[in-house]
Amino acid sequence: MFARMPLTHRSPGSTRAPMTRSRATWLVGAGIVLIAFNLRLSVSSASALLEPLRERIGFGPVVAALVPTLPTLCFAVMGACGALLARRVGTERAVLLALAALCAGVAVRAVPGTAALLTGTLLGSAGLALCNVLLPAVVRTHFSDRVALLTGLYTTTMALGSAVAAAAAVPLADLVGGPSAGLALWALPALLALVVWSGGRRSWAAAAPAAAEPGVSAWSMGRTRFGLLVTAFFALQSLNSYAVIGWLPSMLSDQGLDSGRAGALLGLMLAVGVPSTFVLMPLTRSPGRLRLAFVLVGASLVAGFCGLLLAPLALPALWAVLTGLGLGAFPLVLAVIGMSGRGARQTAALSTFAQSTGYLVASAGPFGVGLLRSATGGWSLPLTVLILLALFQVLVGLALTRARADGADA
Repeated sequence: MFARMPLTHRSPGSTRAPMTRSRATWLVGAGIVLIAFNLRLSVSSASALLEPLRERIGFGPVVAALVPTLPTLCFAVMGACGALLARRVGTERAVLLALAALCAGVAVRAVPGTAALLTGTLLGSAGLALCNVLLPAVVRTHFSDRVALLTGLYTTTMALGSAVAAAAAVPLADLVGGPSAGLALWALPALLALVVWSGGRRSWAAAAPAAAEPGVSAWSMGRTRFGLLVTAFFALQSLNSYAVIGWLPSMLSDQGLDSGRAGALLGLMLAVGVPSTFVLMPLTRSPGRLRLAFVLVGASLVAGFCGLLLAPLALPALWAVLTGLGLGAFPLVLAVIGMSGRGARQTAALSTFAQSTGYLVASAGPFGVGLLRSATGGWSLPLTVLILLALFQVLVGLALTRARADGADA
């Protein structure tokens, strides 16, 4: 079902039974899910602990703006290297290296200090960046006829991990004695993913199609109208997502909520992505349904931002839910990327260009929001800007569905 070529070839005299297709597929699939669970843990936990870290370590507003911004910058810079690294060492081995970097980076943040916090964030985010751009190609290679299903599964798992980290970060930090130690706890699930992915090395060759594809330049994918629209949409949804993920607890804390409840509301916002992803994924099967999905998530995002702007403490849980529904644009655009191109190499090239360029633009979100907050002393202007960007995201999504309907992704 999952591969066109035989999984293994027995050498003469060999007594070892070949790995079955089902076992190889399950090993790769389990690895994808575990990696996905880790993709936002370190980001959402740092967001929930930003104010406690600031109080404990004593850094200023520039560093406070850098902490949620560095991941998106790393996603842009290191993400651009994803396709090149995959060509040199293989996609699966590149993911293994990325997981090692993630484990090391998260562990470094156990040291209470600004330098360790920033260094660990950089190193861990570099690993996350590589996983971000390579997972769509892994899915396309091993599950070519189940792209939407696997994309929905791993983005749902990613949302679940984000929600768990956001909700549990403050209580766990209190339990282990401080926010720095609390951040380092999230190296444990990353280590588990590393061990499982490393243990499944034999399945990589067994499950991968044997047919070779010609090399594809990421920049060539970016020169097409479809590639530019995918990149623009990815950039806008990432900017909005990381701005609100990075600053929602601070927005609510500034209104008088304690950090624990603010972190719990961030967890609620991210948890909404778990059920909503499976509702949205079937809408990727046709341009008409995809257009409806883009409008639904865009309208939800605008409504959530408006609630946070006009009456943040009136119905904070509702604003968190609406904003969480708006973040459903991420699995939608990942599914579009995963189903585009003529093979895994083109998928990886489009993913590399869209994510590296998109995250570079998106890095202006959390950093810009932080600076606007410091300059104005409030959240009115930052949220107004985010509302306008969310409306623009809807327009780009409509243009993207028209391009896909015209076959521009071929």
